[in-house]
Amino acid sequence: MTLYTDEVRSKIAFVLSVAILTFSAFNVFGQGGISIKGQVKDETGEPLIGVTVRIEGTTNGSITDLDGNFSIMGNKGQTIVFTMVSMLTQKVVIQDASPINITLKEEAAVLQEIVVNGFQEMDRKLFTGASESLKMSDIKAAGMVDISRVLEGQVAGVNVDNVSGTFGTSPKIRIRGNASINGNNQPLFVVDGVILEDLTNVSTDDFISGNASTLTSSSIANLNPDDIESFQILKDASATAIYGARAANGVIVITTKRGKSGELQVSYSGNYSVKLRPTYNQFNLLNSAEEMSVYRELHDKGVIDITTSARAQNYGAMGKMFSLIANHDLDWGPGGGLNEEFLNKYENANTDWFDVLFRDLGLQQQHSLSFTTGTEKSNNYYSISYLNDQGQTIADQVQRFTGTARNTYFLSKEFTFGLKMTASYRDQKVPGTRNRELDPLTGRFSRSFDINPFSYALNSSRSTRPFNDDGSLEYFRRNYAPFNILDELGKNFIDINVVDVSAQTDFEITPRKNISIKGVFQGRYANTKRDHTVHENSNQAEAYRANSTQFIQDANNLLFRDPDNPGLNPVVVLPQGGFNYLDQSEFLNFFSRISAEWNTTLADKHEINMLGGMETRFTNRQASSTTGIGVIYESGGIVVTDPNIIEFFNLQNIDYYTLNQERDRFIGLFLNGGYAYKGRYVGNFTVRYDGSNQLGKSQKARYLPTWNASGAWNAHNEPFMQRFKFINELKLRATYGVSGNLPPNASALLNLQADVTVRPTDVEPYLYIEDLTNEELTWEKLNEFNVGMDYSVLDNTISGSLNFYKRQAFDLIGIVQTSGIGGQGLKAGNFADMEATGYEFTISTLNYKNDKFSWRTNFNFGYTIDKITRLDFGPRMVDAIGQGGAAVLGGPRRGLFSTKFAGLNSQGIPTFFDANDETILELDLQEREDLVSTLQYEGATEPRGAGGFTNTLKYKDFTFSFLLSYKIDYKIRLNDAIYSSYTDFDALPGELVNRWVVPGDEANTNIPVILDNGLARTDSEVVSAYSLYNKSNVRVAFGDYIRLKNVRLSYNLAAKTVKKLGISRGSFSIEGQNLYLIFSDKEALRGQDPEFFSTGGVSLPQPKMLTFSLNIGL
Repeated sequence: MTLYTDEVRSKIAFVLSVAILTFSAFNVFGQGGISIKGQVKDETGEPLIGVTVRIEGTTNGSITDLDGNFSIMGNKGQTIVFTMVSMLTQKVVIQDASPINITLKEEAAVLQEIVVNGFQEMDRKLFTGASESLKMSDIKAAGMVDISRVLEGQVAGVNVDNVSGTFGTSPKIRIRGNASINGNNQPLFVVDGVILEDLTNVSTDDFISGNASTLTSSSIANLNPDDIESFQILKDASATAIYGARAANGVIVITTKRGKSGELQVSYSGNYSVKLRPTYNQFNLLNSAEEMSVYRELHDKGVIDITTSARAQNYGAMGKMFSLIANHDLDWGPGGGLNEEFLNKYENANTDWFDVLFRDLGLQQQHSLSFTTGTEKSNNYYSISYLNDQGQTIADQVQRFTGTARNTYFLSKEFTFGLKMTASYRDQKVPGTRNRELDPLTGRFSRSFDINPFSYALNSSRSTRPFNDDGSLEYFRRNYAPFNILDELGKNFIDINVVDVSAQTDFEITPRKNISIKGVFQGRYANTKRDHTVHENSNQAEAYRANSTQFIQDANNLLFRDPDNPGLNPVVVLPQGGFNYLDQSEFLNFFSRISAEWNTTLADKHEINMLGGMETRFTNRQASSTTGIGVIYESGGIVVTDPNIIEFFNLQNIDYYTLNQERDRFIGLFLNGGYAYKGRYVGNFTVRYDGSNQLGKSQKARYLPTWNASGAWNAHNEPFMQRFKFINELKLRATYGVSGNLPPNASALLNLQADVTVRPTDVEPYLYIEDLTNEELTWEKLNEFNVGMDYSVLDNTISGSLNFYKRQAFDLIGIVQTSGIGGQGLKAGNFADMEATGYEFTISTLNYKNDKFSWRTNFNFGYTIDKITRLDFGPRMVDAIGQGGAAVLGGPRRGLFSTKFAGLNSQGIPTFFDANDETILELDLQEREDLVSTLQYEGATEPRGAGGFTNTLKYKDFTFSFLLSYKIDYKIRLNDAIYSSYTDFDALPGELVNRWVVPGDEANTNIPVILDNGLARTDSEVVSAYSLYNKSNVRVAFGDYIRLKNVRLSYNLAAKTVKKLGISRGSFSIEGQNLYLIFSDKEALRGQDPEFFSTGGVSLPQPKMLTFSLNIGL
């Protein structure tokens, strides 16, 4: 491939030759020796420019020219070292003056030949487990700041659900389905040999909650993507066995970049991303004119009038009209009717809340600068990075700083010593929020004072406006107090700070050629702070003072009703000031591992490897929560607290100070052995013995022995296979083993809590038993069997793998009902078993290649069916009908159930079938019995199947690629939309266009009638029916989808351009992420994203994003 004209080539060659000869002359002046010439190429045969060529142990060196040629002076017996960034270093001993031609391999190619499990590096041919290797440069998505999200669609059996796109939240990652019912099914992350512990323990189910704690739980968010070199995904029992009791969920081993021998190399990576705001076009909601027509019907039915508006908790345009009329600031309309002139401006407002609350192009920028250098005695890598994200909305933003220093010292041939230090700091702002709560009567989650911009845009009336006609903020009513979302977002917010620092050292001693002793030690400290400001003029604070009328006094539950004087009117307990909610946590972790490895080869046939060692972990977590009451921010933060609010909080069991401490101690012993005969027949075993202080004190409960046995047959190495020249690799493998898991917040220890008595007088502290000792609480365990095949044919142009597995999880931990002896009716216990069957398929192809063009494709698919086989304590119906589903005997880990819709009755009210197929209007959702017969099973709430399809096309220096990710076989509970009563502050679903209006409509529609005020306020049976309707089988959608996850076009600067710019390399790219949902159940979803649960709080969907990237090497 010719890149330059002969004239240009000759000029550049002349300049390079002069530089090389001058450099060489200075280095060899007076040294003598012989002249060695040669050429360096890559694996495709292309000359490599700028390769450092030097004599080991000297400063004598040179670099390759445009044709990859070099010339250097040396002596017989000396070693020439060839180094280049992203290529594997090679050494050649000088024998004579003969030319030396070298082919350097890419590190990515080397990566595919070894398996890195965090303990050791193994030849892939001798590896018996199921694993996948990924190089970060191949899968990196510019603009994606959480490295765990780049795994979506890349590996068969690895399911990544982006349940929230807010920075700091973790995606739900499952490897081969679930190994626990109530525990965290996230895989174990290992970074440079050290287990990466989460800062706080959050269960998998809480990931979708939208609670603020989800923003500070993940440690992955603190890593710089540009520091990552590669991923190794360990999936089956053989691959994960070395991690024993922590391996049931699979292991993701992350290797970070390290220094390389040679001159200083400086790399810069920068990207600018814009996040596209959502639009109403994708959602099924009424516009303001359609809303107003429904509000008029609500007025006709007495739901909205001057009396209901006076005591309404929330109101919009029509309620504001009635309020103004009541205060004599506005006249009635003609004939004492609605003031249509006043309402007209709201009817035509059609407010685009996405436009108001979201940025048109939310700008995000990332910059990373790294330095790498090395000599014979040391390699060094340093990096710093900066992230600035303006946020999708006007209410969220984040900055992150990271720094890494990694040094490796080769003190002698026998001793290598490494040091690594990392630091991360995050400064983030999100809308203020409190934790969501489940209403056990209706199955509906609610969140007080929710101001999440996405939820607000979907749930708030488009006939309300952010501004008055004169441009000032316009207020309506929410929580009995004046409300404007723009004003509230400025006065109700959470500042988040996260500091995460670690220091790590490792060493390797090789006293003999086939013996090595390794050690790794790490100390880590992290501090997180969530500072929630509720300004005294915010709606949340004003709601505690809302008592302007007797109606509001009677209705507002934030006012204090003195239990000793029930005849008195409720009183304000927050006469001035607001709140400050301060949540802080500290994390301290020490990790150590010592191991010894021995390997030998006997008679060039028998390869033996043994590895043994010990691992310890010490973790302390402390979390505190403090509520400042009556904080006057405009007066410098002075606090004025009314004594009544303390009693008010005590009566409602609201803690204004909590302190929790966790002490986690872990020890493990391990032994691994492997044997291979002629590289054909491979056997492997692993045993571990782990203990944790979180479990029962009996030895059987506290300590867990795990083991694995596996084997592989490299059939392609058999003599009889040599005639099949088209087969490059054919490996058959099988494994069986036992691993374990320990869910968060599972403790067998006696749990004593402190509180104070609730008495009119004589208040005193006391202790109570939260959890009794459970001496027999033991590890969750997993038996796993796997058979698989790895293949490669036609000169490695087609390769892939097949896997089939069966998993049996037992002794799973959850809440069980006891006899109540000891005063505790419910306690944690090993109450369930679960089995799973699945398969995986991967194929990679090189479809076409010549000297200018290549086309590669990768397709992967994984599918797992899990089934609960033992369950000592089943869920309530209210749990089973929610979005997250519930564990039911015979079903998956989380199965979605629905009430059985029986149609509308003659009044347009929804009806349902009970267990006896009789028509009813309400159910006792607290019942656990007859759940399966009363409710209808819909399917799993988590995707059973997932995968990806990637294409990469290269033409000269251009590369185009795209990734389609997909998920199949799961169901989604649609967001609640139909209610027994509406307000004019609420957005209204498009389904209401087809609502029941007159008798007979029940034959043509399933959308219930809008109730009149009397029925909605007095008939609890009818109100219950509307709650059940939202949880019925007509409010379910298929979750299957195909998404254009990533599309990218990049260009590598030509050598001529690079030379002119004075850099060693350069590239730029433009890419889009989450651009299009190609396939989904769009008719049912009506704009609802199949991955995202609109739970409010801090939760936001993954945005559509466009990113421009620039990478430069100096």
